[in-house]
Amino acid sequence: MKKRKELLIGLFVCLSVGVLYWGIEFLKGENVFSNRQLFYAVYEEIDGLNRGSPVTVNGFKVGQVSDIHLSEEHANLVVSITIKEKIPFVSSNAVLEIYDSDLLGTKALELKLINGDNKALNGDTLRGSIASGLTSEVSAQFGSVKVSLDQLIISFDQVLKEVTTLSNTANRILLSNEKRLTNSIENIDSISNLITSNTRNLDNTLLNISNVSDSLAAVEFLTISNNMLEVSQKLDLLLTGINNSEGSMGKLIYQDSLYNDLSNAINNLDGLLIDIKQNPKNYINISVFGGGSK
Repeated sequence: MKKRKELLIGLFVCLSVGVLYWGIEFLKGENVFSNRQLFYAVYEEIDGLNRGSPVTVNGFKVGQVSDIHLSEEHANLVVSITIKEKIPFVSSNAVLEIYDSDLLGTKALELKLINGDNKALNGDTLRGSIASGLTSEVSAQFGSVKVSLDQLIISFDQVLKEVTTLSNTANRILLSNEKRLTNSIENIDSISNLITSNTRNLDNTLLNISNVSDSLAAVEFLTISNNMLEVSQKLDLLLTGINNSEGSMGKLIYQDSLYNDLSNAINNLDGLLIDIKQNPKNYINISVFGGGSK
């Protein structure tokens, strides 16, 4: 009776341990009674992959990462995965690739089924790789942006130093010439006050100059106008007299007798000159000794 009780207690303890183990594995997402396959992959770094990370095939979850530990021979990381779903054929060419499962950079494993003649057996080590995800690309871009920002900050710092140096120089110049600047400002203020006080006088002076200039212009224009009018009237009288045959010019232009008399006089004078040239002795008598007829 006593032995039977001890046997029942032992069976209950074993059953309890089994149920506890099954419950823990069930909470971890593993089915103890399913046909599981175990594979390994070796990585130099796992980039944030954790135990319990999902293992997918074309986006469908087929298992999870069961263990991660350091290799005893090398400083590499050995990742163990458990495949719960029944996969018809996993070749030895299959690859376990770490990738970003979301925008936050959560890591997962993708089992890439690559065709091959040899089937991967339970417990085999598959080839591991790391995909270039969005997080790594953003990190690379951010690195280049960070370098550009560092260079921009350095340039801006140099500009600030130059501005500070220029400001200090300007301050020294202002301090050394403060008295001169004060005197100059006072002089400018005095000149401004003088100009303001004499603005009315300047306005009157300019007005007088303008009036004198206008008067001179009016007088000169009036004189010229009167002279031109007088000349025009005289010219008109002269032309009228010529048209009326008054005076020598009018008679010369409009009377043919005066023209004919003048033409005959010119012709007679021309004939006389020709005769004198041909017969000079008839007009000029030269005697060397004072004798001879005149």
